Amino acid sequence: MNLLNIIRGFDIELYDYFEKELERQYYSLSFIPDENSITPLCSATLGNVYVNAQRTTAFSFSKSLEQMASERICQLFGCEHANVKSVTIEDASRVVLQALMQRGDVVMSLDLRKKEHCNSESLAYRFVNFGVDPKTQHLDLDAIEKQVKDNKPRLIILSPINYPQPIDYERFAKMASDVGAILWCDISQVAGLMTAKVMPSPMPYADIVTFTTQGALQGPRCSVILSKSKYASAIDRVSTSFGHSGLGSSELAALSVRLQEMQTQEYKDYCHAVIENASALAGGLVEGGMRLIGGGTSSHLVVVDSKHCGLSARGALEYLVDCGILVRQCQVPTADPEIKFDAVRFSSMPTTTRGITKDQIHRVGVAVGKYLAKPNEENEKYLHDVVREVATVLPAFHDKWLCDVVRQNLEQSNFFVGRSDSTAMADRSRLSRLVKTANRVIHHQ
Repeated sequence: MNLLNIIRGFDIELYDYFEKELERQYYSLSFIPDENSITPLCSATLGNVYVNAQRTTAFSFSKSLEQMASERICQLFGCEHANVKSVTIEDASRVVLQALMQRGDVVMSLDLRKKEHCNSESLAYRFVNFGVDPKTQHLDLDAIEKQVKDNKPRLIILSPINYPQPIDYERFAKMASDVGAILWCDISQVAGLMTAKVMPSPMPYADIVTFTTQGALQGPRCSVILSKSKYASAIDRVSTSFGHSGLGSSELAALSVRLQEMQTQEYKDYCHAVIENASALAGGLVEGGMRLIGGGTSSHLVVVDSKHCGLSARGALEYLVDCGILVRQCQVPTADPEIKFDAVRFSSMPTTTRGITKDQIHRVGVAVGKYLAKPNEENEKYLHDVVREVATVLPAFHDKWLCDVVRQNLEQSNFFVGRSDSTAMADRSRLSRLVKTANRVIHHQ
């Protein structure tokens, strides 16, 4: 069934929205990890028969699916307990805080992440910031250890959303143990990379681990709380009392099948490609004239210091959108409260999902670097041309990341996965306005 053709003939007003979104996705390059494509099998599962299941009539089925998802998560991540009742990471964060903390407790947090999730009087804690060394732009573990001993926190939070280097989780676990603190690691952006062992994992060092399953994991919208057994009952009790009765059957089924996909060799190959592409992107940005926070990357993240751009971080974000490049602006606090770095954050995950090569992403990095260093008309046109040339040959989800049995069955059922050859482009060209407006979308005329 060709869904878009049906919608075009039945509801042209709605079809316009689909068409504009296709234009945006196919004719731009996203470097935002949350904008990663969902896998075709996940997408098909989300829209399957379980969407008809009502909680009142299918509770037992949902409960079984929830148990299956939890067991698969525990097996994949090597954890003792998994809670899959929360939809957003904000919900999951509040569950953790409510379950483990008392009002007024001291919380030490990397870059004060999670503080914004405390939005009620019952979640009032004394947050203490720790961050990168302002000179090296790396975490100074000796200085952090002294800070932990001085503050004696009840909870230590590691959420390295803007930190592109590996973290010594074992050392942080020892710091927490020495003062009787709980160690909580939020790994939303790198959870999948850890399962493929291309980045160090906080398991089994952390007491609590949280992450989202969309974006980096290419799954449905959901948030997971992993915990050691001694915290499991408190987490589950608060999760239920906060009103998180659980995910729908279709989301649980999609999450379960995604966890199965993550155990294939193709997913491990994808994770390795993410790291290689991030390194290539970093090299291209430096060649184009940029300076990177921390001097480089060992993860999917590449963080550009906007001090060396011809634009502010906010300006870079807005101007790059006009060129078909989607990024995030961010602020990187340091151990010195007077020093913060305004930065532009890139992730290699979404473009790697689309099948971009190291040479292609390096070329994009050079073009972006030149434009940010000198945002004139010549560099803008060059960046436009590079984006158009690279983006228009990339599918939404490259089939090389699918295992053989999934790829063959999806092709037989005419479920469009995306191929990198001319046939894929021809398939997309059947959307008439997509072709007619391609130049306008890229050049924003």
